[in-house]
Amino acid sequence: MQNSVKAILIYLLTSMACFSHTTMAAEQADIVFMNGQIETLNTKQPKANAVAIKDEKFIAIGSDQKIKGYIGANTQVINLKQKLVVPGFVDAHTHPMETIWLKEVWVDARYPGTPSVKQALLNIATRVKATPKDEWIYVAGVSASENKFIEKRLPTKTELDQVAPNNPVIMANGAHMAIANSAALSKMGIKKGVTKLRHGAGVLADKDGEPNGVITDGMGDIPGSPTPQEIARYYATDIAKFWNSYGFTSVMAITPAAAIPIMQSVSISTPMPNIRYTASVWAAPNGEGMPKDLSVFEMPAKANPAYYRFAAIKAWVDGENDCRTGFMYEPYVGVQDTDPPGGKGTLVTNQSLATQFASLANQNNKISMLHCSGDAAADIGLNAYESISKTQASNTIKRIEHFGMFQLTPEQLKRSIALKKNNFHLSSQPIWLLELVNADYENMGTARAKTGYQFRTMINAGLEPAASTDMTGIYLGNIDPFKAIYATVTRQSDMGVFEPLEAISVRDALKMWTIWPAKSVGEDKVKGSIEIGKYADMAVLSDNIFTIPKNALKDAKASMTIVGGRIVYKVE
Repeated sequence: MQNSVKAILIYLLTSMACFSHTTMAAEQADIVFMNGQIETLNTKQPKANAVAIKDEKFIAIGSDQKIKGYIGANTQVINLKQKLVVPGFVDAHTHPMETIWLKEVWVDARYPGTPSVKQALLNIATRVKATPKDEWIYVAGVSASENKFIEKRLPTKTELDQVAPNNPVIMANGAHMAIANSAALSKMGIKKGVTKLRHGAGVLADKDGEPNGVITDGMGDIPGSPTPQEIARYYATDIAKFWNSYGFTSVMAITPAAAIPIMQSVSISTPMPNIRYTASVWAAPNGEGMPKDLSVFEMPAKANPAYYRFAAIKAWVDGENDCRTGFMYEPYVGVQDTDPPGGKGTLVTNQSLATQFASLANQNNKISMLHCSGDAAADIGLNAYESISKTQASNTIKRIEHFGMFQLTPEQLKRSIALKKNNFHLSSQPIWLLELVNADYENMGTARAKTGYQFRTMINAGLEPAASTDMTGIYLGNIDPFKAIYATVTRQSDMGVFEPLEAISVRDALKMWTIWPAKSVGEDKVKGSIEIGKYADMAVLSDNIFTIPKNALKDAKASMTIVGGRIVYKVE
């Protein structure tokens, strides 16, 4: 009997040992990162020293001693050397295709590198010498305010004609206003009497009714784009290379409908790029031209959904306050030659179209993104979402882009809080604190301008603002999340400390770039924090942003960027 019991015990112990060995073998990591200071943003396990990764996901998080148990013969081991590690940054709203095109092709006449109209014209003249006759020339000009140039104005159509008599020239000043020369106007079919273009762009005229070269909100009407081959390269490699260098592992890529087939093709030819794409599609600025069945924009069945996902559609309700085209209840301060008629900005999408657009997204189970910069435009966006929330059964994400950046009224805050239960989110651009506050005061006056960028108020109300770069390439500093973190924590602006009571903590500033944007694109179950089962996306930082002086936050960098456990960027 004793021998039988002994035999059974030996069998059980042997079986358990085999089972344990099998389990450990199955849990051997592909790569482990050790000896770090890891801020997970997971409230159940906020800090760690090491992580283990297998099949692109976190399988263990904890102490160095714990993670050593996941090291096998083929496991790569990375020593973090006590560097701070945070979740990979998620860019909630950006234009990556346009950014790379601008970097490669456009003439750089951006402030402060180009301080004057005179220098801008010299930059254009240099490009003209190297450009064949009749070929388009695109120029990235001063953003935010024409007063930044020494001359306190923008180049005129006549001046562009003088430096480029035989080339069509478009000079974009911010993302919502451009100056065109005569050759460009001619090629675009703009002549006396034309005030609107096909996709909603406004055409301004002089006192005699002749087009003066100013085009407002012409994203869909200005000709020219990269070639299909260039776009494919951008999505396959170039976008990732640029965004990875700042710690980004995911982007909400706002993409023209015409470029989606190229992204779909790249999703097959490059199944694992070094960044994750969540696509938001636009067909025309005012939302027109969007098919009722949005399935045409879905990624192919063979595409890797961890890297390519069609999730949203976007429309522009108005322009941008920094260009004085954001749609306002009251006129902008003063009068400028580039102002749309009436001085209250540009209404691109009216209430009826905005509500229809939000409904279309809802019916297709997609995120609705309504660009609303001005206070009147913000109410149109809120009206649209309140309407569909009352009449349609759905909990799809409803977003207002730039909500509360330039101004935010108590009533709008109250309405947005009420919409939170209907999955309302907002995308914000905190870097604009460093770039646009002075222009806001010039354009809107003190009373309106001081209500902008109320991040502490928003967070206290439970709104979880999702940070983004809104990168087009025109604004020089937009890509840098560390400068944005610095701005939100210190409230430093381009005119000194701005409304200091709206300052937020470093932790909340970090959430704005990680878990909150992940929520705003419906992906917080797989990204935005360092948790078991989530994608192994991380950024290793040059400095510990939780302990360095606040004024040093702007100088922090990404030392290493990890996507799915792969090191895709590293400072040597």
